[in-house]
Amino acid sequence: MIYLSNRCNMKKEITRDDILNGWLKYHNTTVEEVVKAHPKDVLDSPDWFDLYPITQEQHDEWVEWAKKELLERTRYSKKAIEIQWGLIYLDTAPNIKVDYVINP
Repeated sequence: MIYLSNRCNMKKEITRDDILNGWLKYHNTTVEEVVKAHPKDVLDSPDWFDLYPITQEQHDEWVEWAKKELLERTRYSKKAIEIQWGLIYLDTAPNIKVDYVINP
């Protein structure tokens, strides 16, 4: 879970699953459904993200959504969100689907 204090010294929570569901929606699924669909050894590896890649456009849209969601649900400042974003991103960011062209 990601906890960020708001200005009133109260805590609202937003979970890792909430952030992951933000990009899993592009595959019409949720973390709960992913857990049911794959064996534990697959889910214990960060490679499961490879099963659900998204486009660069979807990624950019997700980043914007996630930061806005963090801002609204925690009422933390934009600056604080930006400071925390690097760690949040490393833990929740999707893989971006890239089509490589070899010898065009």
